[in-house]
Amino acid sequence: MAIVEMKKLLLVGLQADRDRILNAIQLMGNVEIDNIELEEPVQEGQDGENTLLQRYDGQGVVERIESQLSELKFALDFIGRYRNLKRSAFAPKPVVSIEELHKVSENADSILQVAATCRKLEQRLAELSSRETRILGTREQLLPWKDLNVSLEQIGNTLLTTHTMIGTIEKGLAAQFEARMQEFGTREFYIERVGENKEQVNYFLAYHKDLAQEVDKLLKELGFNRVSFNMKGTPAEIIKRCDDELRDIDAERKKIEEQAKALAVRANELEVLYDALSIQRDKEEEGLKLLQTGQAFVLKGWVPSRFAEAFVSRIHGITSAVYIRLDDPEPDELFPVAYDNPPLVQPFELITELYSTPHPRSIDPNPFVAPFFFIFFGIMMGDAGYGIIMALLAYLAIRKLNLKGMAKKLIMLVFLGGISTFLWGAVFGGWFGNAGQLLGLPPLWFEPAVQPIKMLIFCFALGLIQIFVGMGIQAYMSIRQGRVWDAIFDQGLWYVTLIGLVLMATGLKVVGQYMALAGAIGLVLTQGRHQKNIIKRIFSGILSLYNITGYFSDMLSYSRLFALALSGGVIGTVINQLGLMAAKSWFGWIIAAVVLVIGHSFNMLMNMLSAYVHSSRLQYIEFFGRFFEAGGHAFKPLRIKTKFIDVYKEGEAV
Repeated sequence: MAIVEMKKLLLVGLQADRDRILNAIQLMGNVEIDNIELEEPVQEGQDGENTLLQRYDGQGVVERIESQLSELKFALDFIGRYRNLKRSAFAPKPVVSIEELHKVSENADSILQVAATCRKLEQRLAELSSRETRILGTREQLLPWKDLNVSLEQIGNTLLTTHTMIGTIEKGLAAQFEARMQEFGTREFYIERVGENKEQVNYFLAYHKDLAQEVDKLLKELGFNRVSFNMKGTPAEIIKRCDDELRDIDAERKKIEEQAKALAVRANELEVLYDALSIQRDKEEEGLKLLQTGQAFVLKGWVPSRFAEAFVSRIHGITSAVYIRLDDPEPDELFPVAYDNPPLVQPFELITELYSTPHPRSIDPNPFVAPFFFIFFGIMMGDAGYGIIMALLAYLAIRKLNLKGMAKKLIMLVFLGGISTFLWGAVFGGWFGNAGQLLGLPPLWFEPAVQPIKMLIFCFALGLIQIFVGMGIQAYMSIRQGRVWDAIFDQGLWYVTLIGLVLMATGLKVVGQYMALAGAIGLVLTQGRHQKNIIKRIFSGILSLYNITGYFSDMLSYSRLFALALSGGVIGTVINQLGLMAAKSWFGWIIAAVVLVIGHSFNMLMNMLSAYVHSSRLQYIEFFGRFFEAGGHAFKPLRIKTKFIDVYKEGEAV
């Protein structure tokens, strides 16, 4: 239960063995490759080969693989729209051996052709969609004019004596418009209403050219809007052509969809190739960190000490023409941080990871975070019924889903949180709000809402314990670094002072007063020890006593344990009361069931979020503030990472 010891790795090998060595490193998954800084310029020997180290030029390979991955992702998304069988979220990933991955990679060109076909089909669908949009727009424009029995190309000023036009006028002005048009009487003038909608009326006009000036003036006065179409045929004929084209588009689209469904049988190949290329991309990206000459390459990195011997043996099994050196890090050298914790502690690493990575030469906080977070989360939730549901759902997810990494830690955290919630809910009598009371289930200890002072004291006591543990960790770190007196003066004297004050509050006034006074005097005399001036030293010591307000402020923060437990219980009780109010008949019981299920589900989710946030906050501020030293970076080895498959190697899936 500590930060893993690391060995500094230097490996020099032949260019001919470079890929095989990187493949082995990736398969082992326990080496982080460092980026080597190139300090000197490249020189060339007499034969033209590089005699000094230069950066490996593989960016073009990485970009090519990224492009292929982009095409494969597009193809999978495209086929996914037409794939009949959807993979269940609970279905395990198919397991593929390394040999099968190599075969798929060798057949990459054929599989990429499937992706290219998907791209062509998508482009054709896009063209059809664009064409369909244009046709639908044309059809929509012409629908109000479908009763016009005049070809659109014939509307306008003719070469002879007749003018024709079409246009619209507001529906409220249509009657006035038609009345004014009657002023032309029997003169050479024709008007026909050819359609209308909610807002306007459509008209066709034909008149002798001698009337053009009068007609134009009247149309302008009445707000007539001329309309023109650059099309041939009557509106009805054009609409029919549009309908025919839309049917053709729909038929072609169905053919393309059938082609896409036929390609769905290649989806598994696309997924395997996607992961194979992802593995290759990761390897090539790490390869950019290497330096090389014409014949050799240099790799620097870190390997956990417990894997060092196996690593050397594995590389020597690949080639004997390799130089490997493993060293301990220098005293002031930073190395990657990895944890070595038991399974029950590993889920709580998520809490630390979301905060920061500890300094590699500090202490692993996770074994200390685990019990406190477990306790605090359960107290804040405080409902045994909710705990049972959380634990069961998380257990099903663990059993059915092949979770890894952060997702696995999160679900395990929910599972352990559910267990803690059940335990503390039973202790405090919380069962779906006050349902336990209604069913006659008493608390195993006491009910916080009935004895709030007792609950507050209990919360403060837990807070004081965690603060003391944090101080103890800092003292241990100081002693480990050879600063024993710092541990005595900076933590030991505060222990004496704070314990004395606690004893005074609990009734042991005489003992408490002597301890508090002795601790305070010690703090005054020692907290300014780094000051050279005696007056500054004493003044700094006196000012240090002000830090006692910080300790009590931190302890008061733990009252949130009671606040959240109480609020969740009260809301649960209100939900039960609402349900009981509705349960007056058989239909009322149905409504009550809906209210109870939705209400308690919402309350449980909100309580989970609040308990997680506030339990984490207590770790980050009140606990980590006592000892946590940041400044490290997480161990990120080159390993096989996949999205669709699990890779099988040497008896296990990775």
